[in-house]
Amino acid sequence: TTPETVPAVLSEVKAGGGFRRTLATRARCRMKAQSMGTQPGDPLAGVGVGLLERLARRAQTARWGLDAADFTAALRRSVAHRFAGRPPAAAEIESFLESLHVEDLALACACARGSETAWEHFVREFRPILLRIASRGQQADRARDVADSVYAELYGLDERDGSRRSLFDYFHGRSSLAGWLKAVVAQRLVDRVRAARRFEPLPEDEASAPATPANPAF
Repeated sequence: TTPETVPAVLSEVKAGGGFRRTLATRARCRMKAQSMGTQPGDPLAGVGVGLLERLARRAQTARWGLDAADFTAALRRSVAHRFAGRPPAAAEIESFLESLHVEDLALACACARGSETAWEHFVREFRPILLRIASRGQQADRARDVADSVYAELYGLDERDGSRRSLFDYFHGRSSLAGWLKAVVAQRLVDRVRAARRFEPLPEDEASAPATPANPAF
């Protein structure tokens, strides 16, 4: 994300007509998700449909118009991420699913899938949180720049196979959405500090000093 692209993305998000057209296009282009049922070898195999339906009700997926298949796909990604490298027992999976912040997961999933209602809620409830987190110990302009940059990543700037890739796809529901956003903003701040240091000019005495041997003798 660059400072030049962020205002364009934000104006697109805020502009009603353009935003609605973008959301409609994204919805049409998304791949067909798998059904609520599970397939052999899938991370949710062995999990009863009743539990998945209960989690969907708890997550209030209908509030965002989120398809059951899309929500199940989000749960599937969460399980695969949590138990990568080893096959968990069915009881472990069920316990893990019950522990998820499923309401936040559904909101993130709906935003990534282009739900206008979900985006309006996120902008109203979470954008101020983004700015507040970014403002801790930062100048106002820099904090706003970081918050807008993260916001643009959440909206999705990168495209692959005709659809935008949203940072929301990396939220797995193990923490609250606000807590995850805090971690994302903190990492972006660290990244910017590192990038700034990389381009800082060396003092004249250091710049003129001879290079240190690759394997100095002691």
